Amino acid sequence: MRAAIEAAREGCRVVVMNKGPIGRSGTTPMAMESFQSVCIPGDSEDLHFQDTVEGGRYLGDENLIAVLVREAGQRAKDLESYGVHFKRKEDGTFDPMHHPGQTLPRTLFIQGGGFGMMAGLIREVRKHPAIHPLSDVFTISLIQDREGVPCGATFLDLKDGRLKTIQSQAVILATGGYEELWSFNDASVTACGDGIFLAWEAGAELIDLEMLQFYPTIVIHPPAIRGTLFQYELIVDPEVLGGRLLNGKGDPFLEGIPLRDAVTKAIWKEIQAGRGTEHGGVFIDLTHSSKTRPDLTEALEKWQPNQFHYLKDMGFDLRDVRIEVAPHGHFTMGGIAVDEWSRTTVPGFFAAGEVAGNLHGANRISGNALAETQVFGAKAGSSAAAFAKGRGIPGTKELLLEMKRAETLLDRLGRRPGRLFRPSQVRKRMQEIMWRRCGVEREAEGLRRGMAEMAIIEKEDLPAMSAAGSGAYPQELLDALEVRMMVPLCRLVLQSALFREESRGHHMRADYPLSHSTAKHVVLARGKEPWAREVKRVGRGR
Repeated sequence: MRAAIEAAREGCRVVVMNKGPIGRSGTTPMAMESFQSVCIPGDSEDLHFQDTVEGGRYLGDENLIAVLVREAGQRAKDLESYGVHFKRKEDGTFDPMHHPGQTLPRTLFIQGGGFGMMAGLIREVRKHPAIHPLSDVFTISLIQDREGVPCGATFLDLKDGRLKTIQSQAVILATGGYEELWSFNDASVTACGDGIFLAWEAGAELIDLEMLQFYPTIVIHPPAIRGTLFQYELIVDPEVLGGRLLNGKGDPFLEGIPLRDAVTKAIWKEIQAGRGTEHGGVFIDLTHSSKTRPDLTEALEKWQPNQFHYLKDMGFDLRDVRIEVAPHGHFTMGGIAVDEWSRTTVPGFFAAGEVAGNLHGANRISGNALAETQVFGAKAGSSAAAFAKGRGIPGTKELLLEMKRAETLLDRLGRRPGRLFRPSQVRKRMQEIMWRRCGVEREAEGLRRGMAEMAIIEKEDLPAMSAAGSGAYPQELLDALEVRMMVPLCRLVLQSALFREESRGHHMRADYPLSHSTAKHVVLARGKEPWAREVKRVGRGR
């Protein structure tokens, strides 16, 4: 949405294509309230820069980090001009939170979280007649001319079930991450990595796909509230909620308020040592909060109102009961390789947000994700507009050829002879393999087995996969198209994880427990073996 706004301001016509209803689907509406930006006296862009570099375990490209910290403040002001509300003190100044990895408090609190942010962006989009939102469509392929430059896309219009094409002079990919490759995650079911797969097919380089960030405290029991995220940063902070993390024996095991990768490892250590809870996790405990009950209630109402009231409605009062939690896939830090102008390695293709890699490194600091969407969304919109203005109207020959290929694909999915697999069956098996072979802790033998198992799915199950139904909203056909992209992407993730023979951030290798002295990216490109690339440094900081 932010990219579209910027491109429209530059004088371009823009189509925003989305798999579901715009503003009510995808990952952003599910996001928490954090937007990181320098906002108090004594803080600085240099401190934000250094915190992000160190928090990412030195794997983030510093040229991208420098852009993020320099422009986050202005993008927050943009959001306010669109009607997005940030929590402020009585004197009108920001009321930031102090999250792990921040030298000083700089987490701006968006009222309504990601949904509140999207509402403001949608209001702004409606002011631009040049922006045409297109909901409920699935992009099947990106079309390129003979020089490899984008000239359009084929897509399935879910509203009528018909295959269609669109011409374009530039393409921005802002499709989110690929958490749905794993069976345990707290992301939207739309986070399938389809944008990354499209970029791969177009010839773009992918980077650090093994870097899945786990959020350490996702509810696993009771079943009625499974999947609910609790911000451990607030739970264990004595100044906020004053709670604890306890192992299955009821003993505290966490000191201070570490970064997410450290908390995930600490929880995993307790579970692997046999000190987990009955259902394979640990407890969050506010029943012995250091705060009085009235103060605890006030803090919950201020900082965790949605979770607090949701759980009360479900019959679980956080003030009175302990909840079992465990790490789940939360955010993908790998993705399409980009530069500071959001350009991919293929001319005419741009990427922004979670679909892009090489910004957060091996561990994302809280609040940098929503800031990233706005900073690099604006960059992508401006860059794509400049590129598009220099091109003529794309030809139609490539569009017609790609349309025929897409028609053949859909026809084949709907008419499979012999032994058949439903897309949901293939998806579930794929997710279980990824969690078992490439979950919180990985090792070479398991990754190789995972690649072999994924090769069988790709060779045998995908060709035998059938999708029933036609007409408007053909859900099983959509599922099949997603799985067709997800399985090859799983193989790339496994390949990347196998290539990184070290432990760094959220990539924990049991057979390589130490980090290399120098951080390097793992890069993938079609027709090439994985290779290592130096991380870009710019040398600023404290």
